[in-house]
Amino acid sequence: MRFLRMLLLVSATLIATVGPALAMPELHGEYTTVDQWPLPAMINPGDHGPWVSELQIKLNEAGFRAGDPNGEFGRETLAAVYAFQKVHDLERDGVFRRDDWDLLDDALTVPGDAPEDTRVEVDLDRQVLYLIEDDRVSLVLPISSANGQTYTHSSGSTVRAVTPEGAYEFYKKVDGWRISYLGGLYRPFYFSGGYAIHGSGSVPPYPASHGCIRVEMWDMDYLAAELELGMPVYVYGARNDRSSIVPTPPLSAGDIVEQRLSNALNVLMPI
Repeated sequence: MRFLRMLLLVSATLIATVGPALAMPELHGEYTTVDQWPLPAMINPGDHGPWVSELQIKLNEAGFRAGDPNGEFGRETLAAVYAFQKVHDLERDGVFRRDDWDLLDDALTVPGDAPEDTRVEVDLDRQVLYLIEDDRVSLVLPISSANGQTYTHSSGSTVRAVTPEGAYEFYKKVDGWRISYLGGLYRPFYFSGGYAIHGSGSVPPYPASHGCIRVEMWDMDYLAAELELGMPVYVYGARNDRSSIVPTPPLSAGDIVEQRLSNALNVLMPI
C-alpha cells in the first residue's frame, strides 16, 4: 500500500510538471509570443506545430486554400503561401515570415471593375487565379501558365507555348481525366480552343505549361463545383494589361449625373 501511494504521488508530480509544457496554447487571433511556443521568425515547408495551425486558419480566412488546420506545413499549405506571396508581390519561396502576418488581415480586393459580378480572372503576371463572386474575391489560387518555350505540336510543327489572353467564356468541361498528346488534364474547363484551366500534379510557382492554366488537383476539385459553362473568364498580364482585356462597365444614368456634377465642381473649384 505504501508503495502504491508513492507511485501515485510520483505520477501526479510528473503530470503537473510535464503536462503544461506539452499543452498547445490557444493561438487563434493571438500574435503574441508565449513561453512554450514563441512566434518563429519564419515558418518553412515541413514545419509543424501550433503556429502552423494558426497560419493555416488565417490563410483560409483570407481566401487562400491552405487545407485543414492540422499543424502540418504540407503541399496544400505551401500552395496557399505561394498564392499569398504572388498577390502581395513577395518573394515566391514558400517561406512565411514574421512580417507577413499583418498582410493576412488585409481584405482581398477585386482586380478592377467588370461587367459581370461573378467571373474568373487569371493574372498571368502574378500567376494567380481569382474566383470572384458577387463582385467579391472568393478565393485566390496559384497557377502555372505557358513557359514560352518551343515544343512539337501534334501536327509535327514546332510551336511556342503561349497562354491565350482575352475575354472568354467556359464552353466545355470534362468531369475526369482527359489525356492529350501533351499529358493529362484533370477536370478541365475549356475557355479557348484546346486551352483549359485544369488540375495538374505539377504546379510550380512559375510558368511551366504548354499553354493551359494549371491549378493544384485539390483546387480543381473545388473549382469544378463552383465553375459553370458560360461563366466569363478574363486572362491577361503577360502581353496585355487588364485594362485592354476587361471591358469597362457602362455607366448608369445616376453615375453620369454624378460624374457631370463632379466635373462642374472641379471647374469651379479646381484641385
